[in-house]
Amino acid sequence: MSNLADLTAISDEVVDSLTLMQRVADRTLELIPAASGVAIGLVDGGGATYVAGAGTAELAVGTRVDKDSSLSGLAIQSATIQQSRDTLNDPRVDAAACRRLLALSLICVPMIQSQRAFGVLAVNSSAPNAFDDQDVAVLTELAEFMSVTIGSACELQRISDQLLNLPDPPAASSERGDSVRRESSSRYVLSVLAPNANALIDARRRIQGVLDAPDAVTIVVQPIVDLLTGDTMALEALARFDASPPRPPDAWFADAQRVGLGIELETLAVARAVALAHLIPDEVMLNINVGPEAAVSRPVRDALLGAPLHRIILELTEHESFDCIPGLITDLERLRATGIRIAVDDAGSGYSSLAHIVKMAPEFIKLDRYLISGVDLDPVRRCLVSALVEFATKTGAKIIAEGIETQDELDTVRRLGVHYGQGFYLGRPRSLLSKEGPPMQHWRETDTMIELRVP
Repeated sequence: MSNLADLTAISDEVVDSLTLMQRVADRTLELIPAASGVAIGLVDGGGATYVAGAGTAELAVGTRVDKDSSLSGLAIQSATIQQSRDTLNDPRVDAAACRRLLALSLICVPMIQSQRAFGVLAVNSSAPNAFDDQDVAVLTELAEFMSVTIGSACELQRISDQLLNLPDPPAASSERGDSVRRESSSRYVLSVLAPNANALIDARRRIQGVLDAPDAVTIVVQPIVDLLTGDTMALEALARFDASPPRPPDAWFADAQRVGLGIELETLAVARAVALAHLIPDEVMLNINVGPEAAVSRPVRDALLGAPLHRIILELTEHESFDCIPGLITDLERLRATGIRIAVDDAGSGYSSLAHIVKMAPEFIKLDRYLISGVDLDPVRRCLVSALVEFATKTGAKIIAEGIETQDELDTVRRLGVHYGQGFYLGRPRSLLSKEGPPMQHWRETDTMIELRVP
């Protein structure tokens, strides 16, 4: 992706009048209790086209009404608020549009800038005579604010688009100079509109560079050990980045999420991990980290095709709220139907609550290393771990303790009933691909650093 293309991609996120109009529609629907829907339309030649909608008026998005045969058009032409208490018996309204939206009551507020109406906010209800004088008064009081907010955003986007989406320079000796000038102007615009815009641009370029060079992502694996038998139950796939600047994997994924490339980068990491599945003994599982949004996305599902799904555990990171993903529970059940098992990663460190874990019913709950570090010395940590072990037992899940780094921590979590463990004391991350010989086939014998015996 070129520098200017990067700038354009970021500008679409920074300068977005449509998002602001959607927020106005959403908040207005909450403000007016009797409203069933709210739509915002912009003047379009001899009519107005609705570009944002909330509630039942979501169906209006894309609809165009004529200025001369609609209440919205009358509000625009008269520059005054118009109300219809019963649209079934009001010749001023667009009867077809009102029937389609079940709009039996209607208030239309003109959006005015420089003494000219440029749009309209239409509030409707599915009941006749739904709005009272107080509703009209509230909308009248807010009309100027809405007009200035939406009008300024639209004008700002128009001017910004002109500066950020200039035509390509002609093929001449000055082409390089023109590109530099355009990028300089674009960076200036974005730095004014959003102080962190240039940082986002640089982050997007870094992430795109990794996506364009897939070999920059390699996978190492770390054993997850059965604390009763000492056997390796699973290997967790961990992404490593051979790209500049040198940064921890979490920083790369966080940047990708910030610039809208999170699913793309997670998909690449999943694909690289799946490619190693054939190197792992059949009785050993492969744990793959993925965010909940990515886990149920089409690209990640496609990346898992061909993998031994009955040996895959998807570890859902808890650093984004599970509530933000519509239909997550249903989608996870579809994944389970393929044989995949689910783990909640870093339990105790992020947004999810035990109630969310109950809803997801994961097969594994991974305790964050913060809970395990010093667990042998801290009675509070021991109480928390013990409670989570009991919780897991009652919900049918197994506990995996992350970050075990000492013999005392290991002894403590075993005594508390933890099923599985992971950490430098049990085995450090390393590549499955040996540069000096064939792939390693006997991980359990070669990498477990201590011998565990059944007491």
